[in-house]
Amino acid sequence: MTQELFQEAVGAGDTKQVHKLLTDSRLAKLLDLDSFDREGMTALHHFCLSGDLELVKLLVKSGANARLANRDGWGPVHLAAYGGHSEIALFLMKATRRHAT
Repeated sequence: MTQELFQEAVGAGDTKQVHKLLTDSRLAKLLDLDSFDREGMTALHHFCLSGDLELVKLLVKSGANARLANRDGWGPVHLAAYGGHSEIALFLMKATRRHAT
């Protein structure tokens, strides 16, 4: 049920609901942040493409995989760059570099 709410909120671009689910510690534990939707994208992919830096940061902090490619082979950093969101791309490059060691 919680996962469905999360997927619906991501698909609708409901940033307030996504934020609410991620910041509620009881609900956040129930979420699969790396689940793919029908378009082959995760929540992180969606918010990198739309340019929501705060949600991108929250998703990464919550454990979303910043290296996971979508069904077309694009990772979050690629989608951020494609969307012209250089601040998100830089954040992701730094975040993935920290976790690589």
